[in-house]
Amino acid sequence: MTRFAALGLAALLAAGAGVAATPAPAHAPRPAPAKGQPALPHAIPTRFDQLRFFVQARAPGGATLDLITDTAGGTNLSTLGATKLGLPFTMPADPRRAAAGSAPWPRFAGAWIPAPRAESGKVEVPILVPPRGVVIDGMLGARWFADRTWEWDYRAGTLRMLPKGALPKLAPAHVLDMRFKKDTKDGQATGFARIPARVEGTDLQFLFDTGATFRLGKKAAEQLGDAGVRERAGSFIAINVLKGWRERHPDWPFIEGGDSGAPMIRVPDIEIAGWHTGPVWFSARPDRAFDEYLAAVIDKPVSGALGGNAFATFRITADYPSGKLAFEQVSPSARSR
Repeated sequence: MTRFAALGLAALLAAGAGVAATPAPAHAPRPAPAKGQPALPHAIPTRFDQLRFFVQARAPGGATLDLITDTAGGTNLSTLGATKLGLPFTMPADPRRAAAGSAPWPRFAGAWIPAPRAESGKVEVPILVPPRGVVIDGMLGARWFADRTWEWDYRAGTLRMLPKGALPKLAPAHVLDMRFKKDTKDGQATGFARIPARVEGTDLQFLFDTGATFRLGKKAAEQLGDAGVRERAGSFIAINVLKGWRERHPDWPFIEGGDSGAPMIRVPDIEIAGWHTGPVWFSARPDRAFDEYLAAVIDKPVSGALGGNAFATFRITADYPSGKLAFEQVSPSARSR
């Protein structure tokens, strides 16, 4: 989740800045309009980059929109994406507090891209001004994922929409309950899911955040294995929890000011749905980011957010209607308790 993810959550969690695709040249043929919903399961056209999924949507004029998917984000277009789609907008006086407009869900060409859940009987998305230095065409967030069944295969780099209820047959220990807060307006779940995970034998609550992204300095990128990759999937933790880990485990690798100026720590092992995975880097966020800012969208407080770097060895299936989240450990080195 980011300040780009949802207006009013300005400084929450640094997530998701993708590189927007180059518009098609003027002489390129216009793609055929997308047909109606195909049979499920349906593979969503995506670009898999640094353990994050970017939907590749085609504008009627032929340009490709690069839309980051984020289960803990908002659903919107950027002014860059709106320009590719030929949608009008007005630049606000303060882009941090106001949108540049809104638009009906676009009529994409090419492969079918599902629309987000309708609000008030129509599908309308805000047009936002991305933060300085962020080049992105838009975000498909909690509202887009809600009420559907999805499969993220982190080993294959694929995202699929499945028939409702299509969960894999797994031991109960490998299936989590997704907890949601009900929206007081219509009684529907907000779509922001709370899930448990275990660190050092202690159960913690996390936001399910597939779009969480680190923005690293050069030294931090080097410590994470590649100085040339400044943006990659990450996970976040409340600063008070990170301090406790640091005090108990001074041997755990630590970076001061690694992700957007925030300290980072490498946790050697975490347990998710009965599976062990790791090591996983976490970046600290202020306690209030979880205690206060998220209160409007989740049912109970969380200690952090789990993103793609924690999910790298999994195939994950989320059935939002039943609130079930299944984890299949697809790494050859899978370890189960």
